[in-house]
Amino acid sequence: MARPKNSPEKITRMRNAMMDAVVDLLDEVPPEKVSIRMIAEKIGVSHMVFYTYFKDRSEIMEALIERQQKRIDRHFEGLMEKAKRDSVNDVLKTVLRDYAETAHDHPKIFRLFWMTPEGSDAEKLDSIKHMEPTIRNIAELLKMGMDKGEFAAKDPNLAAVVVLTLINAPIIMHQCGKMPFEVTCDQLLDEVVVSVLSYLVEGL
Repeated sequence: MARPKNSPEKITRMRNAMMDAVVDLLDEVPPEKVSIRMIAEKIGVSHMVFYTYFKDRSEIMEALIERQQKRIDRHFEGLMEKAKRDSVNDVLKTVLRDYAETAHDHPKIFRLFWMTPEGSDAEKLDSIKHMEPTIRNIAELLKMGMDKGEFAAKDPNLAAVVVLTLINAPIIMHQCGKMPFEVTCDQLLDEVVVSVLSYLVEGL
């Protein structure tokens, strides 16, 4: 007798449970150490069940990043609406604080997004593709600030890359254990935010 097909609801539920297991495992081991067997054991199923929902570990990592990006996009939509009414400068400060706090609270997710080498044997992830939504969101916010006269006219995409480069640097230094002992990550982030805003208004 043929096995009954899983309902769409069960497929969604199991995929999310497996992705949640990856998030939990990322608090214990780096992304390249997360195995299919570990994911299956985390939710109490045979490792062969994994292949009913994902073809391999790269696919679940891709799905996890896409799920996380959708959540970020929804949060960003609310901030964009706020920026239409209020100061874009203030909204950008909130965006950068939220970004830094998320990286601090979920360092392994940050590492998965930003610190996995493209095309590495450990992880076949298209890192450029995963950067694009964040760059696009920041660029859209910066363009709004330029249109409202709060920021100097610049290439929004280039400016977004500059902003992300500046804000990522202290976080990466902290995660790699390269932060000078007399400087904290929070102190450096505060100074970076000042530098970001100075760069954006330069030329006004």
